[in-house]
Amino acid sequence: MSTGEATLGAVAGLADERRTMGRWSGALWLLGAAVGAAGQALPGVEAEHPWLVWALCGLLGAYGLACLLEWIPWGRAPIGAHLAAVLAFQPVLALALWATGGAASYITPLLVLAMLYAAYFLPGWMAWVGVGALALTYASTLLYTPVGEDQALARVLAFAISCEGVTLSLQTLKRRLLAAEAAQREMAHADALTGLANRRGFDAALAGAVAAAGAPDRGRRALDPGRFALLLIDVDHFKAINDTYGHTAGDAVLRRLAAGISGVVRPQDCVARIGGDELAIVAPGAGEDGARRLAQAVRVAAARVRPAAGAAPVSLTVAWAVHPDDGDAPADLFAAVDRGLHAGKQAGRAPSALPSPS
Repeated sequence: MSTGEATLGAVAGLADERRTMGRWSGALWLLGAAVGAAGQALPGVEAEHPWLVWALCGLLGAYGLACLLEWIPWGRAPIGAHLAAVLAFQPVLALALWATGGAASYITPLLVLAMLYAAYFLPGWMAWVGVGALALTYASTLLYTPVGEDQALARVLAFAISCEGVTLSLQTLKRRLLAAEAAQREMAHADALTGLANRRGFDAALAGAVAAAGAPDRGRRALDPGRFALLLIDVDHFKAINDTYGHTAGDAVLRRLAAGISGVVRPQDCVARIGGDELAIVAPGAGEDGARRLAQAVRVAAARVRPAAGAAPVSLTVAWAVHPDDGDAPADLFAAVDRGLHAGKQAGRAPSALPSPS
């Protein structure tokens, strides 16, 4: 799989993660507002500052609803903005604790939910900063509560230690989950024989290149024409190679071709095996001249590959199409390059005279 394709997937994944963070944040703040309001209505709950509690519930509820309904576009915000939001609400939480009983406040369990959110969603050091801020917020109750009252100091220390343990556990778990997800994604988009992208990976790279290029009639700067080249490569006489030298030799030819072609393309190019002996390249930024040079480099790389000692070098038929000249949609581009490949095969070569294996 190409670096460019992996980068596009990573960017999309980060945007989805931030959108999920916004929704979860909204749900948690709404839950907090509901618990705060319910606590004021239950018997036995001291209500020394009822109007302040109701005002805070209204504020948190409105903010939570805005997040949940995506009125606040958290999916487009940088991850630092999510951390800033967590930090910005710490004074609100500290005020809510004070208004509802301090260290013995009935809303204390809600801090655990906020801790889980920060520990899981925020990456690396940001998680520690976010969770550390929550621990300090709970410790703020010691400013107006004697350390011996309602086991205030013991509660604060227990919460701080819990923050550390939960953050360490969730960060470790998330790293393992992300590694497993990346491995599964790689397997789903990689060809097992050659290590190149498979047809699914190629389709994703082609669609991504079209989307990145943009519409030809709008949103495109004069110096950013949105060009890219699509190359289709067919191994000449591959059936004869299999028949003469065996399928093991044919597989070795494909692996060596894949390695050779990967060595002449750029990191952002996607090289894929889309059929038995058919390869494709998506080359962002390449025009007609770039496609021609790339096709020649690919042929030179193939000429270094022989199915067996003494055998003729492998040759390729290569065709290309350029976006947007030969089409805007992936299907149109592929149809254009497929016609070019078919014409090249028809123009053809004489049947290969492969020597018998020595």
